[in-house]
Amino acid sequence: MGLMFGDGLFDAQFLRTVGHTYYGGADIGECFATAARMRDRDPESWYAAWTALAERLYDAGQASLVAGRGASARDAFLRASNYFRASYTFLMGVPVDPRLVKAYERQSEAFARACALMRQPAESVRIPFGETTLHGVFLRASSSDTPRATLIINGGYDSTAEECFFYSGAAALQRGYNVLLFDGPGQGEALIKRGIHL
Repeated sequence: MGLMFGDGLFDAQFLRTVGHTYYGGADIGECFATAARMRDRDPESWYAAWTALAERLYDAGQASLVAGRGASARDAFLRASNYFRASYTFLMGVPVDPRLVKAYERQSEAFARACALMRQPAESVRIPFGETTLHGVFLRASSSDTPRATLIINGGYDSTAEECFFYSGAAALQRGYNVLLFDGPGQGEALIKRGIHL
């Protein structure tokens, strides 16, 4: 028996999501309450529960923004981004499930909304790759013109540039590094939206 699920993979993915708490990608109470609404080894209940939470937080972020509470909006959008990512964990595969594409788009949208509210707004970039480009997000540690080291960060098969913010991007920014998050071939936008494999 795992922490929340009898299935080791479900438990590992739950812990992955909760693990983003430190840098604003999750709230422990929200995660445990959401997991309690899921059925063990049931990808459909997993998708439905995380999607419902993500949409609720996205709406809360929008309401906070309208009310002039930028920090609250940013925090809600960050968590919504991670929860949208969590929702499609068990939808990865071929053929591509349309819910995966929609959840990925919502993840990216929520993350972009959060980044626009950071001290140094992020810049969406396209990285040349052969005959095409790859998705990236560039974040500056400061508005100063002082040269800074830039960490280039990407994840694995089921990770995204946006999720990498919680893994190491936020920590790097706090330590004065600029950060380039990107999806390589077979990851994130390249895989989900454009079918670019390794």
